[in-house]
Amino acid sequence: MNRENIITESNQHHDRTKVVHSCTVALEPVRPATLRGFSRFLFTGAVCGLLMATSATAQDSPVPAPPPINAHVDPGQADLDEAVLKRIDAESNRDLEAVAALIESALAKGLSDENDAFARKMLGSVQLQRGQGLAAAIIRLRGRQQLQARTEAAEALADAVKHDPELAEAHMLIAQLNLLPDGDMEQIKKSTTAAIELYEDNPSEQSKAYLLRAVTQEDVDKKLEDLNAAIEADPRNTGALRERAGAQLQSGDVDGAVKDLQAVLELDPTNQQIAQATVQQLVDLDRADEAVELLGKTIAANPSEGLYRLRAILYRMLGKEDEAFADLNKALAMQPQDPISLLQRAEIALGRDDVKSAKRDLKAATDIAPQVEQIDQAIIVRCFIAIEEGRMADAINDMQILIERNPNDTFRQLQLASLYLQDDRPRKAIETLTGVLETEPNNAAVLRSRADAYLAVGEHLNAIADYEKALKTLGNEDDEENKKILSGILNNLAWVLATSPQDGVRNGKRSVELGLRAVELTEESEAHILSTLAAGYAEMGDFENAILWSEKAVKQGGIEDNEQLDQLKEELESYRKNEPWREKQETEENQLPILSPEDLIDT
Repeated sequence: MNRENIITESNQHHDRTKVVHSCTVALEPVRPATLRGFSRFLFTGAVCGLLMATSATAQDSPVPAPPPINAHVDPGQADLDEAVLKRIDAESNRDLEAVAALIESALAKGLSDENDAFARKMLGSVQLQRGQGLAAAIIRLRGRQQLQARTEAAEALADAVKHDPELAEAHMLIAQLNLLPDGDMEQIKKSTTAAIELYEDNPSEQSKAYLLRAVTQEDVDKKLEDLNAAIEADPRNTGALRERAGAQLQSGDVDGAVKDLQAVLELDPTNQQIAQATVQQLVDLDRADEAVELLGKTIAANPSEGLYRLRAILYRMLGKEDEAFADLNKALAMQPQDPISLLQRAEIALGRDDVKSAKRDLKAATDIAPQVEQIDQAIIVRCFIAIEEGRMADAINDMQILIERNPNDTFRQLQLASLYLQDDRPRKAIETLTGVLETEPNNAAVLRSRADAYLAVGEHLNAIADYEKALKTLGNEDDEENKKILSGILNNLAWVLATSPQDGVRNGKRSVELGLRAVELTEESEAHILSTLAAGYAEMGDFENAILWSEKAVKQGGIEDNEQLDQLKEELESYRKNEPWREKQETEENQLPILSPEDLIDT
């Protein structure tokens, strides 16, 4: 076979259009299961794409057509001819290195202008293929080998664009490599800017380049500018839509963010991973209702146990336990061996005081997957079953396990303190809450809980100090989140100021002032708060108002079937005798040892 025939066959085998395809594979991101920041998502897609591109580049990388051979042989002609022949069969990185070395030798020896241009195009193609192969290897390597592959890939790609600045795929791969830790953000901007210009006639690839550049923009306006351009170039670029939603949220455009997220899911309603990621972002925006609506469309297009379970979780967030229960039943009908759905259903059963069903679902879940017994959700279910069955030591042990896993979880610390109080261990509760207040001294909920514990041991002055501090730090009483805790603090402080048996503690005037605020906040709807206001008036000697509010408390207590109704009636009788109410409130500390986890009763 003569040289001309070899070259012609080479040109037919290496079609330039295939490079664009290999680049598309290398740049196609893999969608993550949950939304944890688009940079990580894009990085994962880049690395996986590189791995996929390796097989394509071995055969599909282009070999530019050489110019016709001149009568005059250039000094580097022999090396160039050998490079062309070797390029046809080159497969490994070592083969490509050899081809590159021959081309560089030919360039160094000297070539005609035409041959020089051809050689540089060919060298750019070879170095691109080397860079793609090395980049794909990064995900498989570790330690020093990984760093070496990254360095060699970067060098090969830099050489590729040096000799052929029009290799858009090389510019993009350089940008993707710089997404790795310690990458150069400025290099990403430079490389993606070059790719954006080169992809002028390829809107889909240009959209990806805009998106990659947007990820590196710290200025929100510049990021939005790039993302808008990406979506204009390719309105179906779901990655750009998700990233723009995040940028809009950052700039305060919540409605715009929701609109983009809805567009994402509508573009691919059958994709569970996109649905989960989009729903999570909507939840983060406090738009759970929209998330439920979008999930409904996705489920209608492609029902699955995973989507039913996800919607059930959203329903629970919205307080729609019946709808959540129905979805969990559907999920379990499709996949009876799903332990997570079983645990979710067990939690709902506990909320319905159906301990038997909760225990059944917990057992089924752990029978299917014994390791599930150690996850937080299973421990929580087990803990609350123990509470319902009066096994407080078991519940305390389980709550301690959860706290050991996350010592900074204030909510769990509060739950543990509450369990100590229920188990008549107020001093253990005080110890737990004091530890939390060392790091969160102004946490009103913790201050209120410790004050309650101080009341239980008869330390009324300490309780008052905590209640007063909680009131100062709580903030705006019109905040719906604060109203419940505020009314509780007002009520408990007013109660101790009115009923403490310690003469130096009581303050009737202050008690009435606080009691009136609590009654107003709760709109006269809670019997124990009405009772507190009555106690304050009685401490002031105003038994007429004391009787008035006490009668209201008894009436409301009957309506709400208050468990303290008998005491409410006793208070009323006391005021009719012109006698104020006194309450010692001192709990004898439970001294029984708490069982170790090994001694827990199996539920």
